[in-house]
Amino acid sequence: MQVTVLFTVKWEFKDNPHYKISTCKKIINCKTGKIIKCTKSGGSVGYFISGIFYKKSDINKHIQLIKVSNCPF
Repeated sequence: MQVTVLFTVKWEFKDNPHYKISTCKKIINCKTGKIIKCTKSGGSVGYFISGIFYKKSDINKHIQLIKVSNCPF
């Protein structure tokens, strides 16, 4: 059995562009297709992205809007 879920992504990490953030605030690894779970590390709540811990309150400093490319077709 296979279930397909579609997310609309709006942001990506500056250092890791294959990690996308959806409009419903879920972080998705586009290489593996997995949703990253929120964890607690040393009293701080956040996410482990490529082995680096990002606090939830500091995520906005590390993301950018996805650039839209104009396709001529």
